[in-house]
Amino acid sequence: MNDKSPGTTRTDAEIGGYLLALADGDAYNELTEAVGVLISSTDSHPPPYDGVFRWVVGSIADVLVSKCGPELRGSEGVALTIRTVGGDEVDLSSLAEPESSVMKAVADVLAGGASEARVKLGPVGLGMDWISRLEMLVEAVLWLDKLLDAPAPNMPDRFPW
Repeated sequence: MNDKSPGTTRTDAEIGGYLLALADGDAYNELTEAVGVLISSTDSHPPPYDGVFRWVVGSIADVLVSKCGPELRGSEGVALTIRTVGGDEVDLSSLAEPESSVMKAVADVLAGGASEARVKLGPVGLGMDWISRLEMLVEAVLWLDKLLDAPAPNMPDRFPW
């Protein structure tokens, strides 16, 4: 996954990977606790939460491109659809603020607007209370974990180059 996205560092990717490992290991209590510590951290400026969240969103976009093909990148017409386990489509307008903002940011990253995605993500994190920020990052990490485990859609084989 891309640890060279604008505004992210290797440390952001390492922390994001650690959170992802917790999600993959079904260690949800530990994941929530680790995100809480990350949000509460005042050791750096900017706070590590922002870069880690950008890394997770960028990684979601990278996985979607990897599974669905490079034509997703740079496409203004990207439409993300969420389905329940039973296959029913989720009305995106019914999503709560953290989830809908993550969806919009991923679509912006796919459209090639990484700076626009950062602008959208900034107010989301800054304008939210501690619990909402926690929920937003936990949901994004869980979404990334599910995407990594999901099979790619049936598409013609592509060469990676």
